[in-house]
Amino acid sequence: MAGVTCPWKYRVISKNKKFIALLLACFPAIAYANGGGPLLLFISGSAFIFGQVWILFIETMLLKKASGLSTTTTFKHVFLANLMSTLIVGLGFPFLLAVITAFAMELPQPYGGYASALGTWIYDSAPHIKYLGYISLAWLLVTFLLTVFCEKAFYNWYWRKVGFNPSFSINKFIWQAHAASYSGLLIIVLVMWHDLFSM
Repeated sequence: MAGVTCPWKYRVISKNKKFIALLLACFPAIAYANGGGPLLLFISGSAFIFGQVWILFIETMLLKKASGLSTTTTFKHVFLANLMSTLIVGLGFPFLLAVITAFAMELPQPYGGYASALGTWIYDSAPHIKYLGYISLAWLLVTFLLTVFCEKAFYNWYWRKVGFNPSFSINKFIWQAHAASYSGLLIIVLVMWHDLFSM
């Protein structure tokens, strides 16, 4: 499978090497000697982990304004919702995608190459490597939608459990909160991974 060597790949990995090293320590099965791995997992993981302060702050403020609950109670609700959505969607979904596409990469060409690109696998001679940043952004849109539905399901369940009956629209709150929090995540992605989009 013919590939291209991309100097920006090494700049991107070098700039984010501490995060990637931490991520690879958590998921050693994706570590390769040549520094390869699923780009979406790197991007999504860095955005969700480094963006937690922004996410928790903005969603706590919006929920407090909508609900009238105390800051402590509001923060607890937001923290639990985001803990679940980060584990399931922010990290779980990209990891699952990486595993599925890793197996699919064994298909005959060109299908194995398509699977590699869909899984955003970045490594020496990876096919369609120049599109991986944009494919990752498309997947981040998917994670946005999944996070909205994941947290909505959590809030519906958790608020019934604690006996909180919201007087505001859950749908409106969820969409506003995620529009604000993902705007911040997008800025984090563009700052940390801008070399992907400046080829």
